Amino acid sequence: MATDNLKDYINILKMTRKPDKDEFVTTTKVSIGVMAVVGAIGFLIYILMDVLPGALK
Repeated sequence: MATDNLKDYINILKMTRKPDKDEFVTTTKVSIGVMAVVGAIGFLIYILMDVLPGALK
């Protein structure tokens, strides 16, 4: 069973390839965009939970 898993992992590694420059740049842009959106959502939640309750008192 462990050897079957090892063979599967080796086959996956054989199929992988290095991305070209355009693919890498596109993936990087998308990753940075998603991180910015998630960060903005987190910041808005922080503002709503920390600052807004103090302003309503």
